[in-house]
Amino acid sequence: MVLHGVHSKALKNGDAEIPLEAGKFRVYNMRFCPWAERAMIYISVKGIDAEVINLNVTDKPQWYFSKHYQGKAPAIEYNGKIVIESAYIPEYLDDIFPESRILPTDPYEKVQQKLLTERLTAVAMSVPSLFAVMRDKSLKTEKNQKVIETLEMAESLLANSDFFAGKSAGYPDFLTFPFFEKMWWATRIEGVTDLPEIGFPGVEKFPKLTKWFDYMINLEAIQNVTQSIEHGSQFMNAYATHSKLDYNLGL
Repeated sequence: MVLHGVHSKALKNGDAEIPLEAGKFRVYNMRFCPWAERAMIYISVKGIDAEVINLNVTDKPQWYFSKHYQGKAPAIEYNGKIVIESAYIPEYLDDIFPESRILPTDPYEKVQQKLLTERLTAVAMSVPSLFAVMRDKSLKTEKNQKVIETLEMAESLLANSDFFAGKSAGYPDFLTFPFFEKMWWATRIEGVTDLPEIGFPGVEKFPKLTKWFDYMINLEAIQNVTQSIEHGSQFMNAYATHSKLDYNLGL
């Protein structure tokens, strides 16, 4: 696997579009966005030779609106075709690169994994609770209760397996991981949550989820595309508190 430009600086308004060579694969990314990270992880796990274009999505290049009508990340471009949205990109990648397919081919099992992934969107929906605490620490007890309830639900879904996909990491694991990671980033910010940074989210209450997260965060395919907790937490806090965002943080 070769991912070119993972640590490239973000293109902004006024920057020229970089021509894409024929037959090359490209992903438009925002380094700290969990939705974009879903696509990046999927590409990394599948071993796709890809060029990464990082974007400043606050001050977007005007030409990017021809790729994504809302100017959001992620988007992928391959053989003259562009696909947007992190919910659709993974399945599309499985269809055009079937030799490294992650979703099951069995129709029933495929639907079950997609339904499970849908249930796990509760993890994504609980992250704004942590944003609220970053803005107002007095909300910590109230907002953290939602986070704990979400983690309890996720723990229950691992009752009979080590991974959400079953015996090994798969579609629901890769698409959900970025949102657990954002919860983990929040542990670095003082006064936001009582969840532990080391051993997240806590082996005493969440033994299976703690084991799962430790495995996932150390996967080479994820390490290839993710950001450090130091820089991730800084960016996350700036985003939550409406401070100036540094899209090149850590580069």
